[in-house]
Amino acid sequence: MKAMRGMLAALVVSIFVLAGCAPKYDDQIVLEVGPNKVTMRDFENFYMRNSTSLDAARQSTPQEREKFLELLTNYKLKLQDAYDRNLLNDPDIVSELRDYRVTLASTFIIEREITEPGIKRLYDHRQKQISAQHILFSMKPDASPEETLKVYTKAMDVLNRARRGENFDSLVLKFSEEPSAKTNHGVIYYFTGGVMVGTSSFEDAAYGVKKGDVFQRPVRSTFGYQIFRVLDSEPTRLLRVRHIMARLQTNNPDSADVASALGRIKAVQDSLKKGRDFARLAMKLSEDGGSTAQGGDLGWFERRRWVLPFDDAAFKLKVGEVSGIVRTPFGFHLLRLDSVKSLAPYSVMYSELKKTYQQTRYGEDYTRYIDTVDSAKTTDDSSWDATLNPAVRSMTLITVNGRSIPVDSVISLLRKKQEFRSASLRRSDLKPHLDRIADSYLLEENAVGLEARYPDFASLMKEYTDGIVLYKAEQTEVWNKTTVTDSSLRRYFSENRDKFVFPERVKIGEIEVESDTTALMLYDSLKHGADFASLATRWNEDPDLKSKGGMMGFQTVDTNEVIKQAAALETGEVSEPIELDNGGYAIVKLYAKEPARRKTFEEAGAEVSNDYQEHISKALEKQWVDRIKQKYFVRQDTALLKNAFTSPQASRSR
Repeated sequence: MKAMRGMLAALVVSIFVLAGCAPKYDDQIVLEVGPNKVTMRDFENFYMRNSTSLDAARQSTPQEREKFLELLTNYKLKLQDAYDRNLLNDPDIVSELRDYRVTLASTFIIEREITEPGIKRLYDHRQKQISAQHILFSMKPDASPEETLKVYTKAMDVLNRARRGENFDSLVLKFSEEPSAKTNHGVIYYFTGGVMVGTSSFEDAAYGVKKGDVFQRPVRSTFGYQIFRVLDSEPTRLLRVRHIMARLQTNNPDSADVASALGRIKAVQDSLKKGRDFARLAMKLSEDGGSTAQGGDLGWFERRRWVLPFDDAAFKLKVGEVSGIVRTPFGFHLLRLDSVKSLAPYSVMYSELKKTYQQTRYGEDYTRYIDTVDSAKTTDDSSWDATLNPAVRSMTLITVNGRSIPVDSVISLLRKKQEFRSASLRRSDLKPHLDRIADSYLLEENAVGLEARYPDFASLMKEYTDGIVLYKAEQTEVWNKTTVTDSSLRRYFSENRDKFVFPERVKIGEIEVESDTTALMLYDSLKHGADFASLATRWNEDPDLKSKGGMMGFQTVDTNEVIKQAAALETGEVSEPIELDNGGYAIVKLYAKEPARRKTFEEAGAEVSNDYQEHISKALEKQWVDRIKQKYFVRQDTALLKNAFTSPQASRSR
């Protein structure tokens, strides 16, 4: 018995050891082709590219999966053969891959290192609302270095005074060049990410400052230099508020208008104190036409949605609390806060954030990113390249991180890129193009090592490389060997006559008109012997039919309902008006009927050529695959396919 227990214990241990050594679901090997292995994850990813949905993939039959595995096997065989031919060193492929990588890398870098971080930073800023007080030292965006230094020095002097404890309010009134500083004391009401245009540097700086602190250096924006302190910061909240309004009758109310409106709102306030329902009173007494029907409900809103007195009062309320009387330029209000919620998740807000970012921040972020790579640009140019001698062509036009870009390379880009076609060669017009070319070189510099930084970029490059290498091999093995001659086409046609046939057809004429009255009039004329072609030329409202006297030639019977009805006529007979789907009417005449028949060689035309080329290419491809199957080891594990798309990982985004 003890021996039996020992054997059972050993068996249990062995099972756990074997289970621990078994490959994970993702890593199970479904296919081996030479040195290459295709895992379950790889198989599912390949399959999903050719499937309409994950549910469809899960419902696929074993036969469908095995058929796809066979296609994948052939693809991997051809790809391995293509690489073994050393096609990666083919000059055309090297050039195309280099150009593609430059284009892909630029797009990828802009998305991953500028746009996506910028959107995420915008969302992070949106988590908090900030109120600040600033002093503006005005300066034009294109100010000279001397003027810039002068304004910066002045701002720094005032900042040092603030650091030493001098009253910030007094400094605002004395030094700020913002027109409204005398009335608002430089206070910027609560703002969040993306709200203020042209001041992204100010926004970025503000989100790094604690409440009550002064930022430690002047910040440059499109308006000049600013120094500031943070007055308050709070988590972003969305409010749902109801209000009751007593509206002022004019934009410049007199004392009687003000007193009347104030009296009306006080009466409402008294009713609320007696316990009357806020929403019911709003529906009955509020003078805000936009919200009255909803019981004064204004929906969800963030700060800055309404005028400042209203906004400020709303954000001071607690849930369920009713405000005191609030005056705005529009009248007097009573507010009640119904509920509060936090900002929506990043995924929910992404589309809105991306739109805001592109409109308000992307340009500045792009410029800042490009400026992080050292560059020196010169735009001197005399005329188009035909007049440039070799010495001029070799001269440096752009320098990027110590790398010299000669005139000849820039000319090559101006010729190659579609965006530079028909570019004016005047110096002022050419400069923006040269700036863009310089930027492309800057992005290319930053793309060094991109595969190591971003595996998905490496994956995209690998996928494109596989595609172009395989295409080159297929050209050699299939397309270049597919020769088409008249004799080969005729021989193929003769051997496959039954593939090229006309179905049952009818030769008809048609008159299309919009009204049933016109259609009946024409039908009556035709019944009394009028010429169909003449009436079709005169009355047809379809321009193409009008120009052809209504003739449509031979048509396949099953093309549409009108032709089906025409096929039921006797030769030479005219139909009664037929109502069309678009609301018009058609009258058709049957000129001839033709039963199904084989096409002549001339009638088959391009159909024979296309079919022949497809036939030959498939035969050549099969010969190629059969040959390389003898060259490489192949192993398929079809038993694993029944488990495909069953793991939770299969539902991940692909």
